[in-house]
Amino acid sequence: MKTKFITTSHVWILLLLLHITTIWGCGFYEDWGNDAPEISSFTVPNEVQYGETVEFRVTAFDPEDDTITYAWDVSEGILKNTTESKVEWIAPSLLDDEISPPRTVTVSLLVRDGGEKEASRSANVVVYSKAYEVGNGLKGIYELVRSEVNGEVEEALSGTMRLTTTTYTRQLGDGTQFFSGSYQLVEPFSNNKGTINWYPDGLQQLSVSTYTWDGQLLVIYWEGTATIHVYEKRN
Repeated sequence: MKTKFITTSHVWILLLLLHITTIWGCGFYEDWGNDAPEISSFTVPNEVQYGETVEFRVTAFDPEDDTITYAWDVSEGILKNTTESKVEWIAPSLLDDEISPPRTVTVSLLVRDGGEKEASRSANVVVYSKAYEVGNGLKGIYELVRSEVNGEVEEALSGTMRLTTTTYTRQLGDGTQFFSGSYQLVEPFSNNKGTINWYPDGLQQLSVSTYTWDGQLLVIYWEGTATIHVYEKRN
């Protein structure tokens, strides 16, 4: 019978293999034994007004109870902090007299655990101008169907008015009375009623009226002259 001897080189090889196996096994266990954190709720509003401050919230947990970290990001606006489960965000602002169409802001969140596993969520927020939304609903061409001064109906008075989201042109009678300029909705206002400041071209003095609107008839009342104009929308 031949006796096999284990040399020193064999021992070192066995120890090296054992060490490699141990390292690989630990990495394998960590990889398979550590699950990514889970996001159970993600609260971001669908739409906000320009300049409004709102809160984003997330609820997350880690299956191994690892410490969770949060990383928020937005494409526009200001985040007051970025590393908490609840953060405040200030939407992009407009100047006081600025009217702007809505735009979309992307909100992103990355949640990590101590083992560097991660989960993510994102959402879009529509940022809008209330004045633009209401003005966009009012815009169009109107025909004057009724006019009153101090409660007396003005017979046979005709006219038209054209509104954009920020400007107006008005024509009364045979066209000899023509007005144009810009207008601004004054808080508080809604789709159905409110106050309008009218700024005629070339004049520094504005005129103020109230309005009511039902989607077809636009009633404008100037308190200063006790005048009511009732317009019907044509398109």
